[in-house]
Amino acid sequence: MAADFYETLGVDRNATTDDIKRAYRKLAHQHHPDRGGDEEKFKQVNEAYQVLSDEQKRSQYDRFGQTFEQAGAGGGNPFGGVNVDFSDIGDIFNDFFGGRAGGRTRSAVRRGADIEIDITLSFIESAREQKRDVRHRLYVACEHCHASGAEPGTAITTCPTCQGRGQVTTTRQTVFGVFAQSAVCPECHGEGKLIKTPCTVCHRHGRLKQERTLEVTIPAGIADGQTLRITGKGEVPERGGTAGDLFVNVHVRPEPGLQRQGDDVRSTASISFIDASLGTAVPIKTLDGQEHVSIPAGTQPGESITLRNKGFPHLGRSGRGDQVVTVQVTIPKKLSRQQKKLLEDFRGAKKKGIFF
Repeated sequence: MAADFYETLGVDRNATTDDIKRAYRKLAHQHHPDRGGDEEKFKQVNEAYQVLSDEQKRSQYDRFGQTFEQAGAGGGNPFGGVNVDFSDIGDIFNDFFGGRAGGRTRSAVRRGADIEIDITLSFIESAREQKRDVRHRLYVACEHCHASGAEPGTAITTCPTCQGRGQVTTTRQTVFGVFAQSAVCPECHGEGKLIKTPCTVCHRHGRLKQERTLEVTIPAGIADGQTLRITGKGEVPERGGTAGDLFVNVHVRPEPGLQRQGDDVRSTASISFIDASLGTAVPIKTLDGQEHVSIPAGTQPGESITLRNKGFPHLGRSGRGDQVVTVQVTIPKKLSRQQKKLLEDFRGAKKKGIFF
């Protein structure tokens, strides 16, 4: 009795097309003969997939079950008559070998490595745009050969082995058909070119490791732990290509008396209970320097005063956050005899209804 196609793929009858495809790819990888798998099982998996991935064939299979008659049976097809679409198998060969199957290629772009640097700012500095010179070692393009790797004036020829493709292709006949497999050319190592006279400075690498000083602009409002990405300022690859990126990790030192909350700044102001009652003006540290802030009479402990637009600039847009000042009212632990008398008089006057 033929195996149930759903059981073969390990999916239920309500499985979606994506579910079926995922199950197929997993099993095809597992049972592929070139990876030491079971060739017969691989054949069964492909047969099940070719039916269940086709909406019309799946409908017929669901109706007739094991009596499902596959179109084209007996026509010499190694999958028992199922018309096989090799596009998915080609994708699998790409996954296996990094090459191509059935003429489908996967190209790679040569790209240099990314690099990271760290920059530390003060709390106040992070509120304003900063320009910093950073010095570090990295691979840069060889100026002598202009990153070609060849001595100037000498020839760079096309590799005769791969004809400039950087890959060589071998074909072989299997039960599933003729497959082409690509590998890196052993002669030019994937370059597609041969350097007859290497550069006397970089010795055919097309790059050198050198010290570089770069000016980095840090935008106003940057926060501790944020990273800037500067495209194309990383290392260059060998013999030309696209440079990697530079990542700047920003660290901000804390500032006594000020804390950041989003783009707002939070701070506290300590005043006596007398000043809270009568009102006062106190010096407050801000990102723009010290300012005197009025605290109205009758301010209660824990109340906040908002200083508009005294916070951090908004990254990527106009405007600034606020500074929120929380008022702390201090109560003296010791009083002089005169102070006690004044407070007693105040308490007595309050009881007589003088104060409301």
